[in-house]
Amino acid sequence: MYLGAHVSIAGSFAKCIDRAAALGANTFMTFASSPRSLQTQLFPKTEIDLYLKKKSEFRLGPHFFHGVYLVNLATENPDYLVASCNSLIFYQQLAGRINAVGTIFHIGSHKGRGFSATVNQIIDSVNQVIAASPAGTKLILENAAGQANTVGQTFEELAQIITGIKDKSKIAVCLDTQHAFAAGYRPEEVLDAFDRIIGLPYLSVIHFNDSQTDFNSHVDRHDNIGSGKIGIKNMAKILNDPRVKQIPFILETPGENHSGPRKQDVDLLKQLAASAWAKHRKLPFGK
Repeated sequence: MYLGAHVSIAGSFAKCIDRAAALGANTFMTFASSPRSLQTQLFPKTEIDLYLKKKSEFRLGPHFFHGVYLVNLATENPDYLVASCNSLIFYQQLAGRINAVGTIFHIGSHKGRGFSATVNQIIDSVNQVIAASPAGTKLILENAAGQANTVGQTFEELAQIITGIKDKSKIAVCLDTQHAFAAGYRPEEVLDAFDRIIGLPYLSVIHFNDSQTDFNSHVDRHDNIGSGKIGIKNMAKILNDPRVKQIPFILETPGENHSGPRKQDVDLLKQLAASAWAKHRKLPFGK
């Protein structure tokens, strides 16, 4: 299985490889710019070459980008929409350059206007980004917890967006377990609901996070695996579901003092996926 975590590119782009390897990950996710700015800057060829050399040496698997938090394809501001699309296009073109899978991103907030008022704009924007994306890359929609009018809190919203995409070979979905729990999808039902409404063939990656907040809270607050409201047994059941055996799992857990995922967190993932935890496949969901 591909089990990994979000790691930093601070210092130089190639340092993400060292950080992922130090965690014991075989898949990983990074930003490609400041997560709190829509401005981007090309990396020097020397950094990209070093990245590719190290990735080959450490034999790391899939690399996913996470789009910046400021992207909003549901905005009323046309200039902001252009900047959001340009940020995603930059990420996608870099993904093609380094053979990354693509870019996972939060679709944005309709600011109370409603999904129906913004869905056509979102679809048009996604089609624009996909048209500028290199062959073989995926633009990956992430489900939302539903906080602050965010788009994608229901699988129906994601499915409706996908219906309008012209090149469906370049579109995929990231399932965030905490967001789904906070949006009202119970752990024992979430994969069934995803398959029924969107279709598991669209599932490209799972953000594997426990939840600090209650079920159906619509609040986006991640917790370390086994420390939150979803519970370790429920998390183990999802991880060991045979339908997602080939899907990469990425931690976005807070770690200690919000410093991000630790090696012990990736080690726990491996333990949950090991044969010693296979008994969870036969146990009911619960804490």
